[in-house]
Amino acid sequence: MPHGRSARSRGRADDRRTSSSPLDEGTQLRLPLAMDPADHVLLPPELSPILETVLDAVVVVTIEGRVIGWNTVAEEIFGWPAREALGRALSDLIIPPQHREAHDQGIKRLIAGAPPRVLNRRIEISALRADGSEFPVELSITSVNTSGGPVFVGFLRDITQRKLAEEVLRRQSIESRLMFDLATMATQAESFEEALAEGLAAICRLSGWPVGHAFTVLGQDPGRLISTDIWHEAEPGAAEAMREATEAVAWDIGVGLPGTILRTGEPLWLTDTDHELNFFRKTAGFRAGFGFPLTCEGRVIAILEFFSRSPEKPNPELLLTVRTLGEQVGRVFERRRRQDREALLVDELNHRVKNLLMVVQSVARQTFRWNPSPEAALTAFLGRLAALAKAHDLLLASDLREVGLRDVVEGAIKGSGSALERFSIDGRNTPVPGSYATPIVLAVHELCTNSVKYGSLSSPEGVVQLNWGRSDQGDQFVFEWREIGGPAVSPPSRTGFGSILLGRMLEAELGGKAEIEYAADGLRCRFTTPVPNADPGL
Repeated sequence: MPHGRSARSRGRADDRRTSSSPLDEGTQLRLPLAMDPADHVLLPPELSPILETVLDAVVVVTIEGRVIGWNTVAEEIFGWPAREALGRALSDLIIPPQHREAHDQGIKRLIAGAPPRVLNRRIEISALRADGSEFPVELSITSVNTSGGPVFVGFLRDITQRKLAEEVLRRQSIESRLMFDLATMATQAESFEEALAEGLAAICRLSGWPVGHAFTVLGQDPGRLISTDIWHEAEPGAAEAMREATEAVAWDIGVGLPGTILRTGEPLWLTDTDHELNFFRKTAGFRAGFGFPLTCEGRVIAILEFFSRSPEKPNPELLLTVRTLGEQVGRVFERRRRQDREALLVDELNHRVKNLLMVVQSVARQTFRWNPSPEAALTAFLGRLAALAKAHDLLLASDLREVGLRDVVEGAIKGSGSALERFSIDGRNTPVPGSYATPIVLAVHELCTNSVKYGSLSSPEGVVQLNWGRSDQGDQFVFEWREIGGPAVSPPSRTGFGSILLGRMLEAELGGKAEIEYAADGLRCRFTTPVPNADPGL
């Protein structure tokens, strides 16, 4: 009847083992299938006290495999009343079907005279309830010589709750270790991008999935995802087709796997991508996918997605793990990104301050050189300093990275003391690099100052038309200033600092060409520069 691995194990009362298929190991109890309940054998009287006093389920079987003892705890655990269990083959009652054939072989060896191998040991096996459900039990078996002959007494305990608790502890241990590893990686990584790459690799190792990819959320538009160049491949080239398919999609909120995660803020599992209407990368050769968000203070900062080449059923344990990781590790990753951003801002600030001091020095030298009157020179210099200060304010408001072109122009107009109502402005507030702000502000300030003194703004009816955008060919950015309604103008007898600034600074800083036309009906200034590849919105 009982079986085990080796004779060395026999007699060790505290030996414990676990097997998902105990019959294959020769460790699960089964007796002959053909058993007539009419051939009932009475329970030896000396065993009755055991059945009534033991807190575990107690099952007594004869050497032929017939159940002759079945206490009330066994009734509760297995769902079989004693009147139905007594006299039947044990395997008909509690042995899961997938283990019965293997167990038959063990019983045949027992009947042939082979010694039982699992006596006086505790083993963990799966058992069957009357309703067909399986559950884990702890089993110990002892042989008893009774007045009616030798019998086997099995003590069984339902360990479902213990197994659930062990599983929770195991998952928490995995989560804690993984969070520690990822947090350490994020802290030691050179950049936020490197931390994301390390995170992808760690999740791929945990899940066994071959490909991982990271999206970040566009800062100015939380409804738009940016597909990064951060990928993890178990083998070189494994993600090549997926890369191409990913680059072909605009990842707005709700679009595909990552867009849905961005919309819900929850992990998502796709069992079979062939059956998903909202999966747009079917040609990449991957059949299953899952992803989860990295969040900080309730805000999604990045999304990690993973792919398998075959359909995969949802893994609740993995989903629970990544759900916890998403929030816990997200805070660490966000801190890493903020540190990167702060370091970049400090470097940019140092660079800007040095450049600004050089500009101030140049403005001061040229202003006092071209103005014979100290009072006039001081007034002009202070006005130009105010324009520089406005440009710096705009840069600080945009974290020294990008500024809106319309914001720059309107700020320069206000800084010169001119009223916006006298300007007709036609141009988008397109983001431009922060390095453009200083020359644009100084140029607009000079044009305003000149117009107030000599041009259309010196007349109550005068106005200035400002417009910018792409040229008809689309390869040039054009900025035009046109004064209307002012006095007639003519070219100056000498070149002042304003003309020098417009010609040299704009061309040197922005890489374009400035043209000034002193038309009879008003001054016109046209500046053109090639459209930068990084600024498709211009």
